[in-house]
Amino acid sequence: MVSEIQKKRSAYVSVTIPENQQKELENYIGVDVNTTGHIAVMSNPKTAKVLKFGKKAEHIHKKYKNIRRKLQVKGKYKKVKQIKNRENRIVNDLNHKISKKIMEVAAENNSGIKLENIKGIRKTAKQRKSFKYSLHSWSFYQLQYMLEYKARLLGVKIEYINPEYTSQNCSRCGYLGIRNGESFKCPHCGHVNHADVNAAFNIALRPGGQSGADKDVSGGSTGAPQVATV
Repeated sequence: MVSEIQKKRSAYVSVTIPENQQKELENYIGVDVNTTGHIAVMSNPKTAKVLKFGKKAEHIHKKYKNIRRKLQVKGKYKKVKQIKNRENRIVNDLNHKISKKIMEVAAENNSGIKLENIKGIRKTAKQRKSFKYSLHSWSFYQLQYMLEYKARLLGVKIEYINPEYTSQNCSRCGYLGIRNGESFKCPHCGHVNHADVNAAFNIALRPGGQSGADKDVSGGSTGAPQVATV
């Protein structure tokens, strides 16, 4: 058997890993992947802890994009492919580390994970042009895939929510706030926060698979927003 495998360049090995039973949840952690300058932002409403991941991803993409452009001008297409493969390996490693950390935090806190529905994001997102790469590239879907299979292995539950207004709602009172780049301010209750952090809290507090309102720890709503008056 060994000698037969040695004669070939590759071999396929099937491995079955049992999935852990889902644990009893104490709360949900929101993960916003439609972010400004990061791959993902994670917020835990129970502890108010926030973690940001992959800040260097945009820099990596710009760096290798510029290298590929210069090589294409010179007609070195084989080298262009090598550079693209190198970038893919770097992003693949980054996604592995990010998904592993997110799942470790969820498991330690007996928490589930809530994410925005990807199809909804692609239709409604209005992100900076320079970072559309993250949203519409294979790496975005790869991160979700990694989160899903690692969640099954650790027994962590994942739910998906309607992405509508997650970046515009105030996570404290539920009213429509003002987002300007990375900053968010609510004229109704005065809440000020990083825009992606505010969105991640909204994701955590919104009912999975629904678009209706849900009350957060401060008594606010994370459903369809009302327009606040100053």
